Amino acid sequence: MDRLTLISLSLFAAACGVAVLTLPLLRDWRQRRLAARTIDSALARQRAAEAAQAAPAAAATASAAAGAQAAARAAGAGAPQGRPGAAHAIGAQVGARVGERMGAHWLESRLGRAVVTPEDQQLLEQCGWYGPQARMLFGVLRLALPLALALAAMLWQVRVGAFPAMAWGFATFALAYLAPKFWLRRRAAARLRMVDDELPVLIDMLRLLQGVGLSIDQSLQVIVAEFGGMLHVLGPELARANQQFASGRSREQTLLRIGRLFDSEDLKSLIMLLTQVDRHGGAVQEPLRQFGLRMQEARKARMKDEIGRLTVKMTAVMVVSLLPVLLILTAGPGFLGVIRMLAQMGGTR
Repeated sequence: MDRLTLISLSLFAAACGVAVLTLPLLRDWRQRRLAARTIDSALARQRAAEAAQAAPAAAATASAAAGAQAAARAAGAGAPQGRPGAAHAIGAQVGARVGERMGAHWLESRLGRAVVTPEDQQLLEQCGWYGPQARMLFGVLRLALPLALALAAMLWQVRVGAFPAMAWGFATFALAYLAPKFWLRRRAAARLRMVDDELPVLIDMLRLLQGVGLSIDQSLQVIVAEFGGMLHVLGPELARANQQFASGRSREQTLLRIGRLFDSEDLKSLIMLLTQVDRHGGAVQEPLRQFGLRMQEARKARMKDEIGRLTVKMTAVMVVSLLPVLLILTAGPGFLGVIRMLAQMGGTR
């Protein structure tokens, strides 16, 4: 296989990939155009029907005809400015809905399920990205980025030979395909650590708000509205839980979703405590205080463990960096004295 044939095959594969990626966009554009045409024709028929109904009333009397003509002129002056704008807005809404359906259809296909797995969907939700648009964007990025980088690597190594170019293309595609999921896992792990750091603050705020006489729902509303900026991870999740509760779901369902989303035992224990209080009632201030103290003790134990590990790690650094300096400062004068004495003994001989 010569160089020209390999380049041709690479360009053909790239063109096929671009065509596959642009096909849903073309379908979305076609559906939007058809929706806009349908709405425009419906508005035209409505205007024709209104004109047909206004004609007999205009022919009844001369004064009524003059008034109808003036009203028609005024309406004609304002209609081209308002109704096409309304048609455009309705067409945009219909197009957005069609785009969501197309994205959902692509995600439910065999290729979409292979690219965006349930584990990837859970990682996206742990990172704070919900809905089919986030999954579709992740799937398109996971397909387009490896193809582009693999094609670039093959074109870069095409002068060396066909086999090195194919090997570089395959390796680049594999690494670029796995890189987004690796980054998602790192971000999800970082957000889980942030949840562990934000839990004591959330417990203290809940305890203070319960102490002034607020209920669980009122406390969560106040935390989201007033202190949501302090909770970078739990704040948006609690806001989403409040929206779901306002839309008709129970408080238990909205809180258990957060517990299933983040694999944290302390968070699950807190959610279980809040759901029990919301279901059966009772005072929650003292259990929250005890729970907060237990979490503080556990956090102190984790910090001591981390400090112990850090001390062990710093031992190697101290041996490499400080031990040579200490040897030079302490044993240096002795070695210099021995060297001078040996030099004097050599001179006398």
